[in-house]
Amino acid sequence: MALCRCINHQPKNNRGNFYNHAVNPVGYPNTSSICGRTQCDNPGLIYLTDNEYASFLAGHNIFQYSHNSSKVKVEIP
Repeated sequence: MALCRCINHQPKNNRGNFYNHAVNPVGYPNTSSICGRTQCDNPGLIYLTDNEYASFLAGHNIFQYSHNSSKVKVEIP
């Protein structure tokens, strides 16, 4: 599942998911996607797992967060 973190709080890949790829949410850095870390209000990048990134390269641009409360649309280069 996608993860939103700013460049100062990149994921550490310590909970079984490996977020090896960062992509821009639509409008980055002027985006509504904000870093998910507590006390941080910086614009966030969308970090993807290898499988999600393969989907992104195939043209998919909407990803779901792990808590299923929202989704995010990312920019296709």
